[in-house]
Amino acid sequence: MMRNKLLGEIMIEMGLASHELIIDCLNIQTEIHRRGLDPIPIGKLLMKTGHVTMEQLEAALEKQSKYRLPS
Repeated sequence: MMRNKLLGEIMIEMGLASHELIIDCLNIQTEIHRRGLDPIPIGKLLMKTGHVTMEQLEAALEKQSKYRLPS
């Protein structure tokens, strides 16, 4: 049975990010949340830090959409 996949998982599978990089981004997201700031999606965070391009992010999001289960 297919399940929803997290964008970080997909980016690792595609070779766009390492597990360690995704963990770092999740830690940044946690810190942003702790400070009460507006959340930054992981894909946007990876793009802002120069780890992925817009095209790579779009490809990962497209792949992720194929894992989405209908609600």
